[in-house]
Amino acid sequence: MSGKSLFTVILAGFIVLVASKSVYIVKETERAVKLQFGEIVEPDIKPGWHVKIPFVNTIRKFDGRVLTLDGRPQAF
Repeated sequence: MSGKSLFTVILAGFIVLVASKSVYIVKETERAVKLQFGEIVEPDIKPGWHVKIPFVNTIRKFDGRVLTLDGRPQAF
């Protein structure tokens, strides 16, 4: 491989790495919060595909389903 093609392969790999760290998905059963250096930037992210700044923003996901139990109380 010549130096130019090796540089192109390394650059393409770096771009793929940054792009994969930039895109995230929030499912309908999840709640998500966007943090920037540990501080809340966006408190309620809607479901779907979103983009973030890699290595700066962090996404915290939580289960958003309401879990209920309609059974009779029992003694243990």
